[in-house]
Amino acid sequence: MNHTAATRELAARTVAMAQAAGADQSEVLAVSETSSLTRFAGNRIHQNVAEHDSQISLRAVVGTRTGVASTNRLDDDSLRSCCDAAVAIARNSPDDEAFPGLPEPTEIIAAERALQSTIDFSARDRALAAGDIIEQSRVRDLTAAGKVQTTIAAIAIANSLGIDSAMLTTATIATVLSMGTHGGSGWASFIGADASELAAIALGDRAAALAGRSAQPGVLDAGDYTVVLAPEAVGAIVQFLGWMGFSAKAMAEGRSFMSGHTGERLMSPLVTIADDALASYAMGPTFDYEGVGKTRAALVDHGVVGGPVTDSYWAARTGTANSGHALPAPSAWGPLPLNLEMAPGDSSIDELIGSVKRGVYVTRFHYVNVEDPVPVLLTGMTRDGTFLIEDGKLMRPLKNLRFTQSAVQALNNVRGVTRERRLVGTEGMASFVPGLLVDGFSDTGQTG
Repeated sequence: MNHTAATRELAARTVAMAQAAGADQSEVLAVSETSSLTRFAGNRIHQNVAEHDSQISLRAVVGTRTGVASTNRLDDDSLRSCCDAAVAIARNSPDDEAFPGLPEPTEIIAAERALQSTIDFSARDRALAAGDIIEQSRVRDLTAAGKVQTTIAAIAIANSLGIDSAMLTTATIATVLSMGTHGGSGWASFIGADASELAAIALGDRAAALAGRSAQPGVLDAGDYTVVLAPEAVGAIVQFLGWMGFSAKAMAEGRSFMSGHTGERLMSPLVTIADDALASYAMGPTFDYEGVGKTRAALVDHGVVGGPVTDSYWAARTGTANSGHALPAPSAWGPLPLNLEMAPGDSSIDELIGSVKRGVYVTRFHYVNVEDPVPVLLTGMTRDGTFLIEDGKLMRPLKNLRFTQSAVQALNNVRGVTRERRLVGTEGMASFVPGLLVDGFSDTGQTG
C-alpha cells in the first residue's frame, strides 16, 4: 500500500471506530509526514536530520456538541482510546446551536502537488545545495547561515457523511542570511513544491550581493517615505491581511477591515488579491481541513473589497457559500486563506526604483506584530538589505528602520506593481506576490 493510500485507509478506519464509540458524526484528519533538514552556519553544515511522524486528529459530534482528540499512536487500541476521548469531550462540551453538522462531499479538483524531484532529493542533494549557497558568501569573505529542507506529506480527511479526500504534497524550502564584518547583511529564500527549481548558486549570490552592498549602513531620519518593497516584504503585508482580515469569522465579529465595507474601494485600483489553491504555483492540497474542495476566493478586486473566505461553520452562520478554507478543528481563527496571490503589474523592480526621487528600498521585514487588527496596523523593522533611493538609484545602505504602518493604508497608497512575482512565506501559508511602490510609508526611527 502506498503512502497516500495507507493514510487514507487510516482516516476511514478511525471514522468507523468513532461511530462505534458513540459519535453521531465524526471527522478524521490523518497526516503522515517526512521532513528532512540540513542547516548551516559559519559557512559550514552543522546539522542534518530527518523525521517521520504520522498522526490523526478526530472531531466527534454528539448532537450540536463537538470534541477533538489526537494521537500519533496508531495501533487499534490507541485509536479506540482517542475516539473514546473525543466522544467524552463532546458529551461534556456546551451545545452550539449554530453548528450545522459536518460537511458533505464536494468536488475535489485534481492537481499534481507531489513532485518526484522533491521526493528523490537526498541528504547528499541537500548538502550540495547548501554548499553552493555557502560558497557565494565564502568567496566574498562573508558568513552564511540558513537551511535546505524538504517535506513530503500525505494528507487524508474522512468523515461519516462520505467525505474521503486525500493527496500527497511536497515542499522545498531554502533560506540564507549572509553577513559581513561591517554591519552588512543580505537575505534570500526559496519555496516551492519542486526541488529541481531550487537555484542554489543564484540564491546564495543574491544574499551575498545584498550583504556586500549593505556594509557600513547609515541612519535615516524618521518620517513618511516612498518605499519600494521587494516580494519578501510584500508577502509579509499580504499574509498579515490574511490572518487579520480575510476570514468570515473576523468579518462577522467586526474585527476585520472588511467588516461593513463590502463593495467599497479601500485600496489602490492597482491591488487585486485572491486566494487560489488551484493555481499552478500553489502548494498544499486542493481541499481544506474538512475535506471540502477549495474554490478561488476574490478578496480585493482592483481595490474594491469582496467577500471573505469561509468554512462549513461560518458559511452556515453568514448564509454564504462554503469556499473551502477550514483549518484543523478546533480553530480559534475560523477559516483562513493559505494560498494568497496579488495580481501582477506592468513594471520591473528597477523601473519602480527609477521612478523614485527620494525613498527607501526594503528587502524584507522582521519581527512584525499587530498593534490594531481592524486597520491591520503593523509594527516591525526592515532587515537584511535596506537602501536609500535618490534620483532613481539605490544609494547608501541604511540601518534597520522601525515602521508603524497600516497594511490597508499601505495598499491604498500603491503606485506601482512589478510584472515579476515570487512565492514567499512558509509551506503552510505561501503567497505569490509582486514588488510594490508605496507612498507615505511610516518610518518611526532606527532600530540600531
